[in-house]
Amino acid sequence: MEAEYYCSLELGFDQSDISPDSFEVIQGLKSHGYDGLLVGGCVRDLILGLKPKDFDVATDALPHQVCKIFPRSRIIGRRFKIVHVRQRGRRYMDYIEVTTYRANPESSGSWMSRIFPKSRKRRKALDGENIYGMREEDVVRRDFTINSLYYDPVEEQVIDYLGGIQDIQQRQLRMIGNPQQRFLEDPARMIRAIRFKAKLGFDLEHEMEEEIQQHTAWVEELNSSRLYDEVIKFFNQGAAEKSWDQIFDTPLGEMLFSHIASDRKHGNSARFANFVRRALRNTDRRVRKGLPVIDSFFIAVVFWNEYQKSLLRYTGKGLRENDAHDSAVSDCLVKRPKLLVIPLRVRDIVHEIWRMQARMERRDKRDIEPIMENRRFRAAYDFLALRSTVGEIGSACTKWWAEIQGTNAKKRASMIDQLPDSKQARSKRRRRKNRSGRQHGRPPETQSQDIM
Repeated sequence: MEAEYYCSLELGFDQSDISPDSFEVIQGLKSHGYDGLLVGGCVRDLILGLKPKDFDVATDALPHQVCKIFPRSRIIGRRFKIVHVRQRGRRYMDYIEVTTYRANPESSGSWMSRIFPKSRKRRKALDGENIYGMREEDVVRRDFTINSLYYDPVEEQVIDYLGGIQDIQQRQLRMIGNPQQRFLEDPARMIRAIRFKAKLGFDLEHEMEEEIQQHTAWVEELNSSRLYDEVIKFFNQGAAEKSWDQIFDTPLGEMLFSHIASDRKHGNSARFANFVRRALRNTDRRVRKGLPVIDSFFIAVVFWNEYQKSLLRYTGKGLRENDAHDSAVSDCLVKRPKLLVIPLRVRDIVHEIWRMQARMERRDKRDIEPIMENRRFRAAYDFLALRSTVGEIGSACTKWWAEIQGTNAKKRASMIDQLPDSKQARSKRRRRKNRSGRQHGRPPETQSQDIM
């Protein structure tokens, strides 16, 4: 199979649309006699007129050769070696990812060897897992044809081996190789297929769609952290609402969010369904504006209804508020999810967002400053405002918190001073008054004290 070459200008972009850092890396590789091309999603997005998130470079240079060319670089990864190239004056978090062309170690006699039966001899690295090859072998290791394109910004050419440009123009998502075999090799490809369908508005080829419906259970074999990362990408790429609906068009929805699947099936909790949908729309708006989004907020939204049920159950048993809160968080984020394992860092943030809801609703004088100094305050406020939009709490509370954030110190102190005293504070004053009464011979009054 021969490659087809397209002028990038005819496809609607040129080298000025790529990052200067990636262009410098490619020039550096080429100046030393190596291949250097942009690859994957960035090429696809450039053709679609979208702004790529990352610019990844592919080359025939081995990792240690890349490091010789770019001294300010480092090799990462154990199984697959990747080089992070940092430009002068940049931090390590600002880097270009450079990957050496790879070959599939099991390609002999497989669908891959049938596509390229006369591939040249592969180069095996000294570090075991890395089996390097030529560009013609590297291309068929990729998942979908739309992600198999290479772009040479020096020559301003797009290189297409597998009809990826035609699939982009026809807005079709097509697997490289046999879908069943490719999903079996890496079940995360099923998740990515659903995500691309939502994000790009592409149609899935019929065979791929059928395999997803039949073999979604294969995702249970994925590493828990990798599965979480793949799922969270649904909700931070600007198509969260569409992704949400399409997840539940497959068995994956019930596997990941069984409590929501049950509600959708029986038509329960319309207000909570609206709550989730509003959160997804807000997330999409933030992504389109280039504003940051955090996965903890999404998790807090999706499991909020279950948290409230658990909290009510524990407080009904007489547990103190803090103990009931801790137990409810554990139920929802640790014990209940069987497939989607919530990382500890995320659970801690969700714990704070949920815990602050009751405190923000009460607005005790002593709590206002500590709440506003909490680093999760803004997320907790956004969560409170979201609850207000679906009528879960009154708008007056949200308006008060919105106003106090925009005031100066004097006005803030006045707003806090105007708040009514908490029951606990009134109870303490009564106890002091009672002690004073006993000194004058009056009998003490009894006062029940609310448990906070």
